[in-house]
Amino acid sequence: MTLTKPKTKKKNNLKRTTIFLTEEHHEELRRLAFERRTSMANLIREAVLEMLEDEEDIRAIEEAEKEGDQSIPWEEVKRKWKEKQLVIKR
Repeated sequence: MTLTKPKTKKKNNLKRTTIFLTEEHHEELRRLAFERRTSMANLIREAVLEMLEDEEDIRAIEEAEKEGDQSIPWEEVKRKWKEKQLVIKR
């Protein structure tokens, strides 16, 4: 993965990165972008954001459990996450 500064300042100081996809993944991503009328880059940004938010949520839950705070049971968190993923895929 390579990070470089964009040539011009656009959209919240985005950084350029390069990823490598299999032909199959590239074609599926291209098709999905077409169906949703968005760019492949936007779909990738959304997926990365989801992953980072999920990781942040997991860390917050683990920290709350360490401190003995009342937290949502892990099974409920997983169930809600799966429901959210189904909504996103539609």
